[in-house]
Amino acid sequence: GSAEPRTEFRRFLANVFHLYPEADFDALIAECVERDPRDPVVYRQLEARLADISPFLGLVRYSLPALEKQKAEMANQTTKLLGEGSQFHGYLEIGSHGRYLDQLRERVNIGGPVYTTSFQAPTYSPADVVDRGQISQVGTVLPWTDYAPFTARDIEPESLDLITVYIGLHHTTEEGRAPYVRSLHRALSKKGKLVVRDHDVQDDSLRHLVGLAHDVFNVGTGETWRTNENERRNFYSLSTLVALLESEGFVAHPERLLQDCDPTKNTVLCFSKA
Repeated sequence: GSAEPRTEFRRFLANVFHLYPEADFDALIAECVERDPRDPVVYRQLEARLADISPFLGLVRYSLPALEKQKAEMANQTTKLLGEGSQFHGYLEIGSHGRYLDQLRERVNIGGPVYTTSFQAPTYSPADVVDRGQISQVGTVLPWTDYAPFTARDIEPESLDLITVYIGLHHTTEEGRAPYVRSLHRALSKKGKLVVRDHDVQDDSLRHLVGLAHDVFNVGTGETWRTNENERRNFYSLSTLVALLESEGFVAHPERLLQDCDPTKNTVLCFSKA
C-alpha cells in the first residue's frame, strides 16, 4: 500500500522470483490489497487469480529461465568463495535435493558421498527432474527432521568437505539453531567448508520486506495459506549469524556476496572449521 516499498519489492519480482510478469504480479497484489488488506484475504485472492496473469508458455518463458538464473547465481557466488577448481570429498545440500549441484560441479570438483535433505521428498515429476538437473535422484536422501541435529548415524563425523544451506537458517527455532549448527560442524572434515545464504535483516522495514517475499514465494509456488501462516521465520542480522557460528567452532570468511537487484539482502557467506 506504500509507493516506496512497493517499488523496492518489484525488484524482487523482476530479478529473483520471476515466475510471472512482474508488472502484472505487482498490479494484482496492489488490487487485492486495495480490496481488503488483511493478509489471509490477500493471499487467498492471489491464489484464486494467479491464473489470470499466468503467461502463455510460462514454464518455458519464465519458470525454467528463473530456475537456471538462480542456479547459475548460486554456483558463481559459491565458486568465488571456495575458489575455482577447488576439490571436495563429501557434500550435503540442505533445503533442496541437488538443485545447485549440477552447476556447482562445473566449477569445483565434488566427489565422494552426496546427501540432500529438504522439506519435501524428491519425486520423479517433471518439475523435480528439471529442478535437480537429472532423472535419477541425487545421492542419499536424508529424511527431513525440521532442523533436528544430524547424528553420527545420519552422517559419519568429519566425512564431508562441503555443506550448503542456500535456504538459510531462519526457519529453525531460535533455541534449536545452535544444536543444529553444532551437528553441521561435527559432520564437516577438518578442512570442510560451510556455505550459507541468508537475509541480513537488521530492522523492521527489511523484516517486513523479507516476510512479504516469503509470502509471495509461497503463493506463487502453490503453497496454501495454512502452510504459509505456519512457516517459521526467525529472521536475524548477518552479524548475529556469524556470532552464532563462530561460537560453535566456525571461522567466517570476510567476503559477503549479494545478488544484483535483490532488495531482500540475501547474502552468501562461507565458513571454515576453526
